[in-house]
Order: sequence, then structure tokens, then C-alpha cells
Amino acid sequence: MRWVVRALIWLTLLAVTYLGVGYVVAVQLSVPDRVPVTRTPQNYGLPFQEVRLTSTDGLELSGWWVPVEGAEWAAVLVHGKDSSKAAAYVLDTLPTYVHAGFSVLLLDLRGHGASEGTRLTLGYQEVRDVAGAVAWLEARGYRRERVVLHGWSMGAATVLLAAPELQVGAVVEDSGYADLPYLLRNALPEASGLPALFNPGIFLAARLFLDFDPWAVRPVRAARELYARGVPLFILHGTADETVPFVHAQMLQQAYPNAEFWALEGYAHVEAYKHPEYPRRLQAFLQGVQNAQLVAGTVRNGAGRR
Repeated sequence: MRWVVRALIWLTLLAVTYLGVGYVVAVQLSVPDRVPVTRTPQNYGLPFQEVRLTSTDGLELSGWWVPVEGAEWAAVLVHGKDSSKAAAYVLDTLPTYVHAGFSVLLLDLRGHGASEGTRLTLGYQEVRDVAGAVAWLEARGYRRERVVLHGWSMGAATVLLAAPELQVGAVVEDSGYADLPYLLRNALPEASGLPALFNPGIFLAARLFLDFDPWAVRPVRAARELYARGVPLFILHGTADETVPFVHAQMLQQAYPNAEFWALEGYAHVEAYKHPEYPRRLQAFLQGVQNAQLVAGTVRNGAGRR
């Protein structure tokens, strides 16, 4: 009987140690890096306002608001991990939206830029920030169906996850992951220095202690839902992306076969904005979204008159 007791004690110690290691790693890897702001929309000749808004769980978030007079459409631009609203890929994209007649909100996610928060959750909690941004736009007269969410990397995963519930007009997804557990299968051992057998312990610790469930971060499911609802989706991804491998874009395309899909041959992570065709292709997508809503509205009005 003694050996049974000893075995149970050892198993308990192993389980506690395993979960404890997972907790330490989860805490360490969920601390974002805040990067200094070196540029603003003013560098692009665009006047802007510093704004504060609130996530749906009460965090104060920072944003830059670039209003376009008379605009009926708005966009929320959402950066990736360890970045901010001042990222080159965000700011270089801003003029395309303005020229397309969109007012634009550039958002700092929790724990990034000038927003509150001390942890990142790779999209799990960040959806609350995007929901807060859409509510902020609604309060200023912009209808949800005329809001476009545009995200990069972690921000791309976040806007995809948020879009079905928010019922926005369209989504632009640049270099995002389709399935977080699948991405972390290889990325987590590299980041933690631990064998992959520790991954479940890290996931469980994050779920139990950090309000972060990695198993729930599967944007590919949201893509299927957007496809079923007919919400326009533009997927951009570099074939040379080593941060989020190109297979994730292919998974999203399989989930949403009719999505606008641009595979950028030889481009790395979040580098689509460097392509000379980027402004034209993005503007064409936005114009298509606007035209489709205009036609749908005309058809509805015509049916109502009959």
C-alpha cells in the first residue's frame, strides 16, 4: 500500500510542477513589448485627433481618429503583437482608406501603445477592444454594416474572431493565423525553450490563471461563419512568411472559398503594404464592398415600393 501512496505523491508533485512550469511560461510570454511612437498620421499630411475609448471589459484604449468629412463608412485598423497604431504597415495603409472616403480609427490594443493593460492574449481578450472600437464608431453615427475591420498578424486574427458577432460590413485579414493551437505547436517550443509536451500545460495554465484560452482562438471558424453570412473578406499573406506560415492563409481560404485572396510571392510577415499593387488592390476591394451594399440597398428599396 505504501508504494501506491508514494506513487500518488510523486504523480501529484509532477502534475503541480508541470502546471507550475506552464504558468511561469504563460506569464512570461503574455507580456507585450511597448514600442516607441516615431510617426503619426501627420507625417502623411492627414490631420488626426488623439482619442480615448473603452473596451467592452472596461480597459481604457488609445486611438488616433482621422475623420473624413461626409463619410458614411469607417474603418478600424488593428496592429499585431508587440506593435502599435504607429506601425509602418498601419500608417502606410491609412491614406488608401482616406482616399476611398473612409473615416479611420487606428487602435492600440490592450497592453500596446498608449492603451491600458499589461498582458496580451493573441486575440482572446483583444476582441473586446475591437468591440469597444465599433461601439465608439456607432456612437458617432457610423452603422456597423458600414464598418470595415482591417488587422495584421495578431490583429488580423482578432478582427476575424470579432467580426461575426459585431456584424460589420467587411474584413481585411493580413498575415493572420487561422488556428492558434496549430501555430503554437511549433512556435511555442521555440519561444519557451521547452519541448512540445509542455504545450498543453502552458495552455491550461493560461486558461486557469490568465483568462486566456488558446484552444478558443481559432479564426478559421469565424471565417466559415462570415462565408455563411456573405460578409466580404480579403485575405493577404506572404508566401515567405516565417512568423505565421502561409498554410494559415490557405486554411482560411478553404473556410471561405469566395474570399478575395492575394498570395504575395516572396513576401515575408506583414509585408503586403510594400507591394506596389497594394493600394490599388485594397481600394478595389473597398470599392467593391461599397458598391455591393449600394446595389443591395437599391434592390431592397425597389422591393419595398412594389
